[in-house]
Amino acid sequence: MAASLWALAAGCVPDAMPWDIPRIAAAAGFQSSGMWVDPKTTWDNTALAKTERALTDTGIELVDVEVIWLEDAPGVADRHKLIVDVALALKARNVLVVSRHPDYSAALQQFSALCRQAGDQLRVCLEFGEFTKIKSLQAAHEFVEAVNHPAAGILIDLMHLNRAGEGLPTLPDERFPYLQGCDFWQSSRNMVAGRYIEAAVDQRCCLGEGEIRSSDLKALKAFSGDVSLEIRSRALREAYPDPYERAQQIFERCADYRP
Repeated sequence: MAASLWALAAGCVPDAMPWDIPRIAAAAGFQSSGMWVDPKTTWDNTALAKTERALTDTGIELVDVEVIWLEDAPGVADRHKLIVDVALALKARNVLVVSRHPDYSAALQQFSALCRQAGDQLRVCLEFGEFTKIKSLQAAHEFVEAVNHPAAGILIDLMHLNRAGEGLPTLPDERFPYLQGCDFWQSSRNMVAGRYIEAAVDQRCCLGEGEIRSSDLKALKAFSGDVSLEIRSRALREAYPDPYERAQQIFERCADYRP
């Protein structure tokens, strides 16, 4: 069985190029990172080679590649297929998917197609949240059950779980290949739409520095699976504009909660 990962999420360093994220994570002490792929901006024909070199040089293993947005379009878009191909080529453990598709049945079909492309080499994980069409863990369960494919999984983000008013399920569970860990303020539980998105991308904090439920912190520390630290914080970005220094802060300030 593969060793569990303690990873720096790509969202912690949105100012870094994709192929630099493994180097930033390794310098901070992580053995894993996430990575983002945006075919519309940075992902050209040299990006894969540069990322492969960074992974080889650092020994970093990718916990995930993100993000595929299911959307109102016929079938699976080529850019979504590309993200799965990149995840497979880089031997990532997961690819992160979020749905904003207004047609539930069509979203299921798109997600199922991604699972078939992933095969048995990659988990395709649905992230639920107030800002998506799948707003709760219960709804994510129903969606993945309808997909009925072994590659299908659910990504639990502790902030989104809190916003949904739900508790952590019993862990470990094959349906949850990894968790996104962070701390946050309970005021976010009452936010909707753009206000919640702003809180999710700008107002998170390091573990133990906010108002997360103590039971969730305890469960996170005991979790035997992979954990990706999704510490998206404007305060950290402003205090540590150098992404290398920011990643080091996240690693050190969350160290007490590492499983």
